[in-house]
Amino acid sequence: MAHVSAKRGSFAGRIAARIDRLPLTRVQWELGILVEIAWGFIVVDTDGIGARLYPFVWAPHHIMTIGQYAVIQALQVGLGITLGACLFSWIAGRFGRRPAILLSAVFAGLFLWPFVFITNFWGLVILSTLSTLGVGGILVTHSVYLSEVVNPETRNRLLLGSQTTVMVIFVAINMMAFFWIPGHWRLYVWVSAGLAIVVLLPLLWWRLPESPRWLEAHGYHERAEQALALIEARTEKAARAPLPPPDPRGHPVILAERGAWRELFTNPQYRGRILVTLTAWFLGYSGLIYGMGAFMPVYTVAHGGSPHFVFALFVAAAVVGFGAFFFNAWLGERAERRDAMLWMGALFALSWILIWLRPTLAMIALFFVVGRVASQVWLFNFYNYTAVAFPTRLRAAAFGWTDGIGHLGAWAGVTLLGTLYALGPDHLGWILWIVVPGALLPGLLTRAFGIRQARAVLELVAT
Repeated sequence: MAHVSAKRGSFAGRIAARIDRLPLTRVQWELGILVEIAWGFIVVDTDGIGARLYPFVWAPHHIMTIGQYAVIQALQVGLGITLGACLFSWIAGRFGRRPAILLSAVFAGLFLWPFVFITNFWGLVILSTLSTLGVGGILVTHSVYLSEVVNPETRNRLLLGSQTTVMVIFVAINMMAFFWIPGHWRLYVWVSAGLAIVVLLPLLWWRLPESPRWLEAHGYHERAEQALALIEARTEKAARAPLPPPDPRGHPVILAERGAWRELFTNPQYRGRILVTLTAWFLGYSGLIYGMGAFMPVYTVAHGGSPHFVFALFVAAAVVGFGAFFFNAWLGERAERRDAMLWMGALFALSWILIWLRPTLAMIALFFVVGRVASQVWLFNFYNYTAVAFPTRLRAAAFGWTDGIGHLGAWAGVTLLGTLYALGPDHLGWILWIVVPGALLPGLLTRAFGIRQARAVLELVAT
C-alpha cells in the first residue's frame, strides 16, 4: 500500500483499527438492528406503494390505465429514489451518516400520507417522485453505516444477521395490507406514515451514534474519539472482558477533501468498480427487484389470485426469507458475496421460468416464494458488497453513483415492461426481461469482474 502512504492527507487509522478489534456483542447488534428497522419501515412502507394500491384500489375505480400505472411505478422506484440517493449520499458524505438516516425517515413519512387524499393521475405523479426521496436516502446509508462499525471477521454475520429484521417488518407490513387492502386502504397509508415519523424517527434520534470511521476520515478526531469511546465502553461491558489492543497497521486512511467523489472516475481502480457495480444495479433493479415486483400482483390476479392471495405470498416469502438470511449470516465470511449473488440470480431465473411453463396458482405460490427469497438475498448481499468496495471518504458517494443511479434501471425497466407485459404468450416478454438481463446478467457480471471481500480489512479492500 505504498501508494496510499505517499498520498497527501493519508495516515494510519487509529479509530478504524480500534473498531476492527471490537468483538461482536449486543452493542453492534443493536446498531445493526436499529438501522435495518429504519430500512424496513422506510422501504417496505413507501417503496412501490403503487404496486399495492393499483390492482386493488386504483384499477377497480378506473383512476388510471395500466400504462399510467407503469409511469407511476417507474417514478416511484426510479426517479424518486435516484434523486433521493443523490441528495442523501451527498448529505452522508458531507455531514455524516446519522443526519442522512434521520432525514430519510422524515422524508419517508412526510410525503406518504397525502396518498390518502390524492387520487388523480398528475397528483400521483408528483407524489410518486417525492414519496421515495427518503427511500433513496436509507438505501445509500444503511450498509454504508453498518460496514463501518463492525470488524472484518464478523462483517457478513452482523450485516445479514441484522437484516433478518427486514423480513419481520415485511411480514408485519404485508399482514397490514392483507387485512386492510382494499377495504381499509386509507388506514394502511396512515399507519405506514405514522410508523416513520412517530416511531422510527425518535428511536433513531435517541440510540444511533455517528459513525466514528466517517468522523476520522473527515478530520473530526475529537468527535471520533468521543463516539468510539462510548461504543468501546458499552462493548467492554457487554463482553465482560478487557478489549484487545488495536493494531493500526493495515488501516490506511486518506483524509476526505471537497470534491473527493471525482476520484471515483479519475482513479482507474475505482472507475472499474463503479462501472461494474452500476451496470449490475441497473439491470438488477429493472429485473429481479422492481421488474418482477411491479407486475407480479397484476400477473397473479390475471391467473385468478385475490388480494389476500397476493399479500399472503409476500408474507410467506418474508417468513422463508428470514431463514435464508440467517443461513447466509451463519455462512458469514466463508461465502463471497459475489458468489451468493450469482447463485441467487440463477435461482430467481429458474423459478420464473417454471411459473411461466405452468402458471397455476399452486405453481405461482411455490416458485414466487422461492424467487422472491432469492431476489431478497441477492439484494442485501449486493448492498453489502457495494458498501465494502469503496473507502470511507468515498463510500456514500459511491453508493449514490451505483445503487442510486442504478434505480434508473427501475425507471426504464418498469416503463418498458408496461409494453413487454403485453407481448408474447402469457406475458412472455415480461418474463424474459426479468430472467435474462434482469437476473442472470447481473450475477455473471459481478462474479466475473467483482472483487473478493471475505475477511478483508475495510481500509485495505476498499483503498
